[in-house]
Amino acid sequence: MNVVENLDKVTNHLLTLLDGPLPSEDNRDSFLEEIDKVLQVRDSLLQRLAPPFSETEMALGKKVALASQQVTPKLESFHKQLKQEWAQIQQSKKTAKAYGQAYSSPTADGMYYDKRN
Repeated sequence: MNVVENLDKVTNHLLTLLDGPLPSEDNRDSFLEEIDKVLQVRDSLLQRLAPPFSETEMALGKKVALASQQVTPKLESFHKQLKQEWAQIQQSKKTAKAYGQAYSSPTADGMYYDKRN
C-alpha cells in the first residue's frame, strides 16, 4: 500500500473512533491513548506524503481532505467535554474542601463559632 492509501485507512479509523460518544471513565484512558496513537501515525504519514501523485491517488487525497475536515471539529468537541468534566471535578473538590473547613474562616454575618464544643 502506498502512503495515500494508508493515510485514507488511518483517517477512516480515526473518524470511526471519534464518531462514538466519549467513553466512561473506566475506559477513557485506553480510548485517549488509541486516539493519540492514531494521530501520531497519521502525522507521520502526512509528513511522508510527497508528489507526484497518480489520478487514483489524487481522488483518494480529495477524499482524505474531506475526512480531515471532519476530524478537527470532533476532536475539539471531545476536548471541550473533557475540559468541562475537569472543571466540574475541580469545583467539587473546592466545595468539599470548603465544606470540611466551614468553621475555620470568619463568618460573613459576624457570628462567632466556639470550637470548644
